[in-house]
Amino acid sequence: MAGYVRKFFVAMLIVLPFYLLVRRPWRTWSKREAALAVFVLFVTGTVLLTMEGDYAAPGVLLERAVTRLKTGDRINLVPFRSIRSWFGYTFPMVNFLGNILMFMPWGFGLPLLWKRRQGTLSLICCSLALTLSIEAVQLFIGRSVDVDDVILNFSGSCLGAGLYFLLRRIFPKLSEFAR
Repeated sequence: MAGYVRKFFVAMLIVLPFYLLVRRPWRTWSKREAALAVFVLFVTGTVLLTMEGDYAAPGVLLERAVTRLKTGDRINLVPFRSIRSWFGYTFPMVNFLGNILMFMPWGFGLPLLWKRRQGTLSLICCSLALTLSIEAVQLFIGRSVDVDDVILNFSGSCLGAGLYFLLRRIFPKLSEFAR
């Protein structure tokens, strides 16, 4: 677990200079700009961490994916199979909670920063798009592909969005971040 946290922060540190060069936040510094920076760095760190795998030439990646689809190698399409097998074990529970917690900022940040992402359908589509994209790439790079990861990541996004809407009721000024 400590290794993942370390890699996550290293990824964020690597992306930070590029973010600063592109956004130049010091020109129009605001609370929204700070929230956007944290959101972008967190999401980038999450995506880079989940995209860690065995890369090769495009033809090799495609062949690997086709072979895995034919054989079912490290592919779980049965909902809740992995989740049920995790109960009672410490590390898998970390995996369970990690999949949820890592995607909460996605669900929280989208409606916080963009008005057009405050609708339910928009949030659902963005949350599913991110997690399905990650699982699709993992098919090619040799990582396990699991519908339970999609369920947990989507649940984390929904919890993050729910937390945003709850906090917005308590702190109405929170809606001022969205553009």
